[in-house]
Amino acid sequence: MPKRSATPLVGVKMMDCPVLEKSVINRERIQLIDVRSKNDFAATHIRGARSLPFAELAAPHIFRRLRPTKLQICVVSAEGEAQASLAAGMLRSAGCVNAVPLAGGMKDWVARGFPVHRQRVSPKVRAYSARAALSVMAAAAAAAFHEVMVAALLLAIAGILLLKVKSSRQKRNGKALR
Repeated sequence: MPKRSATPLVGVKMMDCPVLEKSVINRERIQLIDVRSKNDFAATHIRGARSLPFAELAAPHIFRRLRPTKLQICVVSAEGEAQASLAAGMLRSAGCVNAVPLAGGMKDWVARGFPVHRQRVSPKVRAYSARAALSVMAAAAAAAFHEVMVAALLLAIAGILLLKVKSSRQKRNGKALR
């Protein structure tokens, strides 16, 4: 006879990807909070989601920023269960009583082929980034052959190319350097 656990299992209410997709398509009042990193969110996310990385959610000041609500909140993480459940619990304790994790997270959402919003990188930025990477690789090769001056020059070129990429992104976002 199998041994019974002394602690009872607690069931966590979760939202399935197909249910969330219907809610998004039907434009139901639901708030999506993505607790993945800012970079992961920028690369791909569910349209309408708000980025609130888990590390920021765990900060003590977050409870002052969040307003209690009865609105349905779906918490999206990379793969679902643990981190999203913890985040949903934190949100519930902050007064967001209807916070639930997305079962399977973004991994399941993408695997099912549901729509995502992806950050587009312009071909110009991609070209500068590729040239910068090539310059860094060439600098590494020069350093391996003890060509310190050549390596330094190639690293300087890579730095200039990366600065060019950064300034073009800032201009595109309306934050031109003054």
